Amino acid sequence: MEERTVDWRDDEVLSARISVMNRPRRHQAAFLALRRLQAPLLGIEMPADWGIDSAVVDALLRSGGARLDGEADEVFQQVVAELCAAPLFESEVDPESAELFQLETIGGWLLLGEALGEMSEVQTDRIISLARELANSLDTCMDDSLTVVEGEDLRERYLAGIGERLRAYGVGYFASRNLEVEGKCHEAILAASDGKLFTSAAGRELLVDCDDYSNEMLSALRSFTNVL
Repeated sequence: MEERTVDWRDDEVLSARISVMNRPRRHQAAFLALRRLQAPLLGIEMPADWGIDSAVVDALLRSGGARLDGEADEVFQQVVAELCAAPLFESEVDPESAELFQLETIGGWLLLGEALGEMSEVQTDRIISLARELANSLDTCMDDSLTVVEGEDLRERYLAGIGERLRAYGVGYFASRNLEVEGKCHEAILAASDGKLFTSAAGRELLVDCDDYSNEMLSALRSFTNVL
């Protein structure tokens, strides 16, 4: 019997998780999606002509994870404004693979800044979908490239052992891993008391899971750059 493939871009199961979240929980879900993308911002140097100071990136990530209540955040907005003053936003760029990933991730943080104060389901879904899209893009890049990315055997074993639900999406390693970690994040968010997630052992474990996944993406993206 042929297995039915589920389109992850239009999956009601994934959307339903966001629909039952209140504003603070949607903010937490969006933050964790961006957390899964942050290692390449820190681990791969951005082009000098972008004019983005690493200190601004550090401040963006730090302030972006400080208040997760979905409300307007003046400190975070000030950092976003400083970031948007960089020459990058006044010029056209032709990014390589890792640079495109960095640009899209920066765009995700800007989306978060725009969403605060409302943090609607649609805004939250856009940010979470960005993490899914970038994971799928990395899988496609690896499939289409002759570049050897270390860890192929481990990725193949992971895909061979995933459950029926993840297998139904018919996607590659990073897209599957992202959906797996996303699912853990959303389950923990919905199970935790408001505002208590990241002070709990489960919340701290989620941060580790997101960072481990993000570091895997960093390692793969480094294969397509000259960064050592």
